[in-house]
Amino acid sequence: MNSRENYLQQEVDWIENSGEMPEVAFYEAFYYLTEKEEGPKLILTLSDIKHMEDAAINRFKTIILRDLKFANRRSSIFRGLKRAIINYNRLKNYQKKKNRSDSGIKKETGRFLKEYIRCECEDISNKRYYRTINCTREELEQFAHELGVNIAPEDNDICFKHISLTFDEVYRATLLSERNDYPYKFIYDRGNYCEIVIFNKKKRKFHISLKIFCEKEEADRKNMQLKTDAVYRSLSKSIPPWEVL
Repeated sequence: MNSRENYLQQEVDWIENSGEMPEVAFYEAFYYLTEKEEGPKLILTLSDIKHMEDAAINRFKTIILRDLKFANRRSSIFRGLKRAIINYNRLKNYQKKKNRSDSGIKKETGRFLKEYIRCECEDISNKRYYRTINCTREELEQFAHELGVNIAPEDNDICFKHISLTFDEVYRATLLSERNDYPYKFIYDRGNYCEIVIFNKKKRKFHISLKIFCEKEEADRKNMQLKTDAVYRSLSKSIPPWEVL
């Protein structure tokens, strides 16, 4: 691989592993390769540009499917369905701008959404009292329609019967619920936030807790209490058999 190919491949790799804005990463890479003073000042062919566009599209696909994979709730990379919808719309706009076809992403996204809804309904039916879907019902229905996914009305009802958490609250609540080696749960009322912690049999706290904050508004405090109660009731753990300080 010559130096020109090296420069191009490095930027393609960077785009495919960039953050939440693949289109921005594409233009930054294009500027570096062609115009930036300390860059290689390459003259890119149409094939080179297409290669970079493919990298941006691949990155879009990665972050969209990341947030539609139900198992990722237990990972700090999870950003929830609302972000998946935003990124899908960004991808559509990018493809339109670049005159690129769908290449199967719509179908795969639909398949992931359908599986997420199935898992969400199953989890809620197994006595989970909050929802991990952080978009509105209208946004979900519009997204499903765009993807050609049919969500049964009863499944929609199940998905939206409980209070919604933020993606970070979902991540933390999932971690707490899955740690079977920490069988005890407790709520601290800290005033402007509630903190849910779990303990093991040696009275040690798990290193991650769930803090649910509120502002001074009474509605915010009510929302905090509803979220806290929903997560606490969803944890199949016991109250510690000792006095918690």
